Amino acid sequence: AVAHGCTGKGNDQLRFDAVFRAMGLEVIAPMRELKFVRSEEIEYAKEKGIDVPVKKDTPWSIDENLWSRSIEGGRLEDPSFIPPEEIFAWTKSTEDAPDTPHLLKITFREGVPVALDGKLLDGTELIRKLNEIAGEHGVGRTDIIEDRVLGLKARENYEHPAATVLIKAHRDLEQLVLTRNELRFKEVVDARWSELVYQGLLLDPLYDDLNAFIDSTQKRVSGEVTVKLYKGSMQILGRSSEFALYREDWVSFDSGGGIDPMAADGFSKFHGLQARMCRTGR
Repeated sequence: AVAHGCTGKGNDQLRFDAVFRAMGLEVIAPMRELKFVRSEEIEYAKEKGIDVPVKKDTPWSIDENLWSRSIEGGRLEDPSFIPPEEIFAWTKSTEDAPDTPHLLKITFREGVPVALDGKLLDGTELIRKLNEIAGEHGVGRTDIIEDRVLGLKARENYEHPAATVLIKAHRDLEQLVLTRNELRFKEVVDARWSELVYQGLLLDPLYDDLNAFIDSTQKRVSGEVTVKLYKGSMQILGRSSEFALYREDWVSFDSGGGIDPMAADGFSKFHGLQARMCRTGR
């Protein structure tokens, strides 16, 4: 058997339950059985001598791991309430962030970030380091109304500095090396993959199927992306890859390489053909 402390309103209970039960384990969820509200949970912990880092006047529910930190509960449940700065631990406000931008080069190898500014780091170390750097510059805050699996709308605040930078940089590199068809289909795959993860359906066969496609596309996603971090913003400044499908000599207005102008003229006569037929009625 496996026990967890999730309540009956959140998503985590479903994520844990789905995985544990698929493994044939019995699930014990005392918080669901006791039906405590947050203030009662705090009082119960106090009675049992359990030290919890929340109070009745600041009953923030905080979860964190290497990838992100979530904050909810208390007055944050009012969607119009402006979050106090005290709830944030990983990111600085834009007002307190440094006045000087930070330029950073991220190296990817087959889709995986492996180095910062040329220094090789293992995955855990790289994410921790990037959390520090990007968080210092106020990058990676989200205040969102999300739809939980149970159908409830909930207000969530998140901190995810490294995730913000890596996802955006990774997508930019994909844009350089993947074909147009791959990119379009991967948008669909990424969305469905994210839904499965959000719902905790990691043991669904579709999850393995989607990963097989993603793994195949990442074989060429190797290169470097340069980013600028400044007061809550993250901007791509440049990218390079040995697998780039970009040809400067083909696309340049100062070069005659690439597409033959007369071939383009012939192609353009048929481009938008169906739209013209609809407009003219023939």
